[in-house]
Amino acid sequence: MKIFALKSESCLTECRKKTFAFITLFIIILSIYSNTFQASWHFDDIPNIVENKRLHVTTLSWSNIKRSFFAAPRSPGELYRPVACLSFALNYYFGKDNVLVYHIVNISIHFLTAIFLFLFIYHTLNLPLLKAKYGTNSYFIAVLSTTLWAINPIQTQAITYIVQRMASMAGMFYIISMYLYIKGRTATHNHAKITFFLFCSISAILAFGSKENGIMLPASLFLYDFLLIQGISRETAKKNLKVLLAGAILTVCMGIIYFAFSETTFSSLFSLYERRPFTLWERFITQPRVIIFYISLLLYPMSTRLSLDHDIAISHSLFDPFTTIVSIILILGVVVGTIFISKRRPLIAFSIFFFFLNHITESTILPLELIFEHRNYIPSMLFFVPIAIGVMSIISFFSYKQSMHAILTLSIILVIIVEGHATFMRNFTWKNEKSLWIDCVDKYSALFRAHHNLAKYYSEHNQNEKAITEYKNALKLRLINTTDEKAITYFNLGVIYFQKKEFNKAKTYYLQAINTDPCCRGVHNNLAVLLATTGNNYQEVFNELKKATACNPTSMQAYGNMGMLLIKMGKIDEGIVHLKKALKLDPHYVPTLERLGYANMKKGHLGTASLYFKRTLNQRPINIRAFLYLAEIYALSGDTHKAQESLSQFVDMIQHKDLVTLLENLLETESLLNIRPNMSIILPLLSKAYSKKESSLQKNINFYLNKFENTIHDTKKMPTGISYPLR
Repeated sequence: MKIFALKSESCLTECRKKTFAFITLFIIILSIYSNTFQASWHFDDIPNIVENKRLHVTTLSWSNIKRSFFAAPRSPGELYRPVACLSFALNYYFGKDNVLVYHIVNISIHFLTAIFLFLFIYHTLNLPLLKAKYGTNSYFIAVLSTTLWAINPIQTQAITYIVQRMASMAGMFYIISMYLYIKGRTATHNHAKITFFLFCSISAILAFGSKENGIMLPASLFLYDFLLIQGISRETAKKNLKVLLAGAILTVCMGIIYFAFSETTFSSLFSLYERRPFTLWERFITQPRVIIFYISLLLYPMSTRLSLDHDIAISHSLFDPFTTIVSIILILGVVVGTIFISKRRPLIAFSIFFFFLNHITESTILPLELIFEHRNYIPSMLFFVPIAIGVMSIISFFSYKQSMHAILTLSIILVIIVEGHATFMRNFTWKNEKSLWIDCVDKYSALFRAHHNLAKYYSEHNQNEKAITEYKNALKLRLINTTDEKAITYFNLGVIYFQKKEFNKAKTYYLQAINTDPCCRGVHNNLAVLLATTGNNYQEVFNELKKATACNPTSMQAYGNMGMLLIKMGKIDEGIVHLKKALKLDPHYVPTLERLGYANMKKGHLGTASLYFKRTLNQRPINIRAFLYLAEIYALSGDTHKAQESLSQFVDMIQHKDLVTLLENLLETESLLNIRPNMSIILPLLSKAYSKKESSLQKNINFYLNKFENTIHDTKKMPTGISYPLR
């Protein structure tokens, strides 16, 4: 059989045709995404997955599974895309933060989506209303349109970008639901109908639970049934008014359920416009230009045109810029024209309506960012069906000209190869944060976010001078996402200068962050750390930490620092209350456990203190402070033998250079160490522990013992416990 010979598919059985399609799709998808398995975490991956403790499931229990349903990154405890979040939690359970496992799941989701998209298109083409026209070529159309969709480079953002599994998983369940709906509508037995419709409903719920744009599924099914199953007529139009009403009610109910189970209200949802550099009206009239741009990307998806972030001018009126009114007229013209051809060409009409219908959620009035490529994952599913039908018509027209038939066949193969290669090359951009943001900067040098995130990468890789340069470049650029996002840039500059011990500059940038966004994440906590490091004004530090906990009630660092400050101020019981709040937010955070051990020592509860320090050793077996504190506790308890034994165990584990660094840090008057053991107790014991080691090591201990005794009386009385800034 010739691969692209029309009607030759009838030579194969249904099983062989589907098997060939599945294997072909698997090989193509695996090939073009084979270079993504080690692509790093990116951008929204960090707050949504890497730092989202509610998804870090270590045991499979109902409480942990339920906890993953309420894993909104910035509002923990709020119901948030539970199906997608559960998949991330299961990923973490089996592979922790190993990106390989996540990418395998993402690619598998895309493969399954492609399979069900093929089945959906194939069965649609064989519906009673369409079979006479398309049935003999249904396999060709289904394979070609699915392949063009699956390999299109625009889909990389929904597949290679791990967190956008939310979009691809919603797409998978969306198309599964539509396929099951066809099976239910065409089934001949009632029990089969009930079964298919039941699973169709379950899949619809799973789509909505993966991402909210699954809410458009009832409308898609209604339109599908009306155009392609019943057919357009006056009788079916009257009949479907009731169905349309039921569908509208169902959609509203799904929306009500969503708002009922989440903390988001309708008014609070639109209040997000207060943080956007555009109004509701400006976003609404900008989106037609965005959709036209999406269409151009789908038709000409070269890597040079794709980017994680796009620089698009906001439409301020219908004529500013002039392309706004042009785009609106063009889209309205396409929609009106589609209505006119819907009776004669219902499948083409449905494919066009499907594209625009499924852009309604994210491309109209909701206060989302203006543009993202992954928003095309569902809308573009049937985008290539009319194209495949057009190709079929051309091949059919030249079916008796072998030379032209060969040229067309080779052209189709070439397009598939070129698009597959473009996707493969685009995936190299997702290798790591540096390659991704350099790509954005190269394509859109005026984008604030691109420079900011490139700077963040440099900062995390100890290239602070490059980071400072990129952050300062970002501050010169206009904002297109939120009005307060420069606050994070000021904040990050403050962090870098704090690390460089240029405290005046750090304070200046922290204050600029607060002026831009009074509740900028982490800034009050970090300013408190800075104030604690450079002075002894407890009240100033206390005020900043109070603002930190008020702005972010889930800030573990702020509660921990507040607890430590209160302990330093002599309010040990209040301090323990705050430390326990911090521990509740993260039961395994070592610094909080250390602080609770220290607080209980101050209260004289040595047994409880030792338990906390032992818990730190369970989390971090080579924990220097824990060993030293346990030795101090044993010494205070009068058990010098056990204290000596603990330090001997410590001596066996620690390296000479680590000991020197440790002692230097402990003796630093204004260090950022959270807590410091009583060195007048520890150093003599440590000297004895080293008595059987090299004499040079013992001399080091004696040197630091003398140094400690000389400096202990000069130590400033300041809250050195404020030691955990955020980055």
